[in-house]
Amino acid sequence: MGTARAMRYFRPEPVPDSLVEKVIWAGTRASSANNCQPWDFVVVQASDVRARLGALFAPLGSAAVAQSVAEPTARRTVAGAMNLLATLGEVPVLIFVCGQNNYPEQAPDPTFMYSAVYAAAQNMVVAARALGLGAAFTTFHRFAEADVRKILAVPDDRYIAVTIPLGWPARPFGPLTRRPVEDVLHHDRW
Repeated sequence: MGTARAMRYFRPEPVPDSLVEKVIWAGTRASSANNCQPWDFVVVQASDVRARLGALFAPLGSAAVAQSVAEPTARRTVAGAMNLLATLGEVPVLIFVCGQNNYPEQAPDPTFMYSAVYAAAQNMVVAARALGLGAAFTTFHRFAEADVRKILAVPDDRYIAVTIPLGWPARPFGPLTRRPVEDVLHHDRW
């Protein structure tokens, strides 16, 4: 947990299916309301499909955007995001974490579904780090969701909740910077 930070730079080497399946397995261990397990995972490894998806996002990744950010830490984060957008089609594995709004049955909104699917995605990112892989929790699909849905043939009754690029890290994992627990912990009341 202490080193499971977002990785936005990847080497091109393929990831063995056995490791991808371990990452998916970790996602399926997430909790869900009434054990409804609303998730499905579209794993994209085929170079032609990755290239088609990458072409949707590459124009959005601009180094100039990162340079316009004044604060150094934020600039690095934005630069990483811009790099990932520009190179998404080259990442060895793209996992689209999808959900079905199946609890309660005929639910008017997908709140329960998202709570489970996001937990699954977080498990996957942490598992990837434990396996020596890099991953990031993104919502890049939102920039071109209709096209992504069409390319991946995602059924109309499924939501795409998270896009996880997965691969061997091209840079070392740096330290996590988080607020101290004593700044966020409240006992018995705020």
